[in-house]
Amino acid sequence: MERVDELLSKIETPTLYAVSAFSSCGTEGKVIASVDITDAMALRDLIRAINTADKNKLTYDVLENEVLVSLEHKHVTDFSEQMTGLLSGDALVFLDKQKGCMLVNVRKYETRAVAEPPTSGVIKGPREGFIENIKTNLSLIERKLRTEKLSIERLKIGKQTGTDVAIVSITGITDSKVIEEVKQKLESIDIDGVLDAHYVQTFLEPRPYSIFNQIGSCEKPDVAAAKLLEGRVAVLVDGSPIVLTLPFICLEDVQSPEDYYERSTFASLLRVTRIVSLFLGIFLPGFYVALEVYHFSAMPLQLLLTVMNATKGVPFPPLAEILFVMLLFEIIREAGIRMPQAMGLAMSVVGALVLGDTAVKAGFIGSPAVMIVALSAIATYTVPNAAGSSALLRVLFTVIGGLLGIYGLLICGMFLVLYLAGINSYETPYLAPYAPDISRDKQDGLLKTPIVDVVRRPKSVPNVNGTRQKR
Repeated sequence: MERVDELLSKIETPTLYAVSAFSSCGTEGKVIASVDITDAMALRDLIRAINTADKNKLTYDVLENEVLVSLEHKHVTDFSEQMTGLLSGDALVFLDKQKGCMLVNVRKYETRAVAEPPTSGVIKGPREGFIENIKTNLSLIERKLRTEKLSIERLKIGKQTGTDVAIVSITGITDSKVIEEVKQKLESIDIDGVLDAHYVQTFLEPRPYSIFNQIGSCEKPDVAAAKLLEGRVAVLVDGSPIVLTLPFICLEDVQSPEDYYERSTFASLLRVTRIVSLFLGIFLPGFYVALEVYHFSAMPLQLLLTVMNATKGVPFPPLAEILFVMLLFEIIREAGIRMPQAMGLAMSVVGALVLGDTAVKAGFIGSPAVMIVALSAIATYTVPNAAGSSALLRVLFTVIGGLLGIYGLLICGMFLVLYLAGINSYETPYLAPYAPDISRDKQDGLLKTPIVDVVRRPKSVPNVNGTRQKR
């Protein structure tokens, strides 16, 4: 077994590896596995299954088709792939005088339990979420989609980490062109390590330098399963509870998992509320600055008098005042996030109240500015997945409103819409189903139609079977 000795000689700490030999009737073999990251019970079951097999006919084909039917396995001949598998916690089964080895998945890592994800809490619907173990995450999806058409392709990315990545799709629904494009982009990644799903997200995005999300993300198996049923592709990365889904449209950020467990009328109302809140969060500070600087005559007289009395004596111009309040709120928010949980909430509330009230009383800022920025910040977080891009847009539109007024806001808004309309994610228009206009996709657009009426899959998402249900 020279190959086994050569493999073990490459390991700097060979004492961490257990070797179990078996031989009978002229057939000799060895099983090698890491003690620290291997499931001992699964390893014992593996060795027991091999020892009970007919040693006269023991080949890798027999192992694959008769012995290892209940375990994930793969025949490997490349030495570097054998080394990566061993260091990842897989067991290697070597047979004497036969080429390569059988790589068997018997890994066991310490992971947290499946629980409701902190970023996707719901009142109704499933409360289970993905964890940092790709094997568990795949089993959660398989439990939702109990079909032989569920396709899982596995890759390893990262020269130093050898991170497991899975491409999940449904044969007969998902367009094979999308699957192949995703696979090619993942295989072209040449990086030292992949520690989270967001490492590969940038490589999959058509415009990696854009501030807008172009790849969907979720932490719930029911959401991932629903997107797969629409013809999308899911990408799972070991060590990350985030599952990437693509193609992606911007309207997905406005949709919530709970929309599909509520009455369609109430879900539609919630979606309209989120859209209105998002526009308020982005445009309200800039609109306020534009009115105060250039278009104060457009304000009702009573409102104008109130604003003038509240801002009398403030030493900063309106644009600088709003930007200062924004900076103040961002500092408080960041401090609240970075502090321990017990202290963070208290510091956020007390800091906002004390600093805001003290600054107003001292005459540094006006009370309307505090109210406008606070309302804008709260409205932005009604769509948490778009909070990052919304914060940047809010600052941009505030500066445009202070420099060019309402006309500048309108022109900048038009350029924003044109830019979003030009984004195409895997043959899916970013602003679908409204630009271009796709009537049947509007059943699950801004307004939600009852599930009994949604008989077709989204046309904007490439798929090979458009029928969702038969009435």
